[in-house]
Amino acid sequence: MTLTLPKLPQPGQRLGRYLTEEVHDLPEMQGTLVLLRHENGARHAHVQREDDNLAFGVTFPTVPQDSSGVAHILEHNVLMGSQRYPVADPFFTMIPRSLSTFMNAMTAADWTTYPFSTRNRTDFFNLLSVYLDATFFPLLRRESFLQDGWRLEHEVAGDPSSPLRLGGVVYNEMKGAMATPGSVLFRAFGKALYPDLTYANNSGGQPSAIPTLTYEGMKAFHAAHYHPSNAYFYSYGTLPLEEVLDAIEEQVMSRFEAQTLDVSIPDQPPSTRRAARRCSTPAATWNAARRWRWAGSWGQSRTPVRTCAGAC
Repeated sequence: MTLTLPKLPQPGQRLGRYLTEEVHDLPEMQGTLVLLRHENGARHAHVQREDDNLAFGVTFPTVPQDSSGVAHILEHNVLMGSQRYPVADPFFTMIPRSLSTFMNAMTAADWTTYPFSTRNRTDFFNLLSVYLDATFFPLLRRESFLQDGWRLEHEVAGDPSSPLRLGGVVYNEMKGAMATPGSVLFRAFGKALYPDLTYANNSGGQPSAIPTLTYEGMKAFHAAHYHPSNAYFYSYGTLPLEEVLDAIEEQVMSRFEAQTLDVSIPDQPPSTRRAARRCSTPAATWNAARRWRWAGSWGQSRTPVRTCAGAC
């Protein structure tokens, strides 16, 4: 069945407060890409293609300056209640009520994204409303921070005489994530190769550093990074682009002024000296404790050489 696709804007054409900057054919996927920019700096990429899936995503460049896991913990907290949907967990509440084909949220080393897809038009705009309100207007309750970030709790619930221990969803998640040799080695490489950049940090959160994050610090990170001027929107499918932009304008853009935030990541200055780094891997995952050691010249003109002490 061939669908009648909506007419797309041309470069230079305005759609409300959006300016169409570029339009490109995508022959490899039989679609068309439209790139727009809002007056407040937000960028929007729309792919029109004959497909029964309708997709949306909003992505924020998030550049943590430490390994406290602020971007990861914030990702969890924005999905725990918002101004229009003040329930404890609107994200997971939508799962049994939605016809979505995909729903998720992900934190990477330098960005955080919130995508979804569905085959139903009404469901698309329902999910769009939930996602926009969650990301731009979350409640960020202190109890949500304690639940999904970190907290001190008694080992025996209800027994104040029992020893204290650290807990929290992200804290426990990252303890597991950092319990394999591969994850430890990956983080060590980032710290050695990019000592002056955000990639030296563990964006998911280093368990030993997560307790340094404060509730106020998480809220400040949201205020700085989760702003339309720092947002990249994406839509896909056969819906009229104007309808999607109008919904975003009404629910988000009309409530913000332009803001300047420098999230650029410079190049790592090259080093001409040879360096060696050593890291210990979790012994519990191997029969015996192993150590990885690598040596290399961190720069652009030499090829790093890796050596492994012990069985690799």
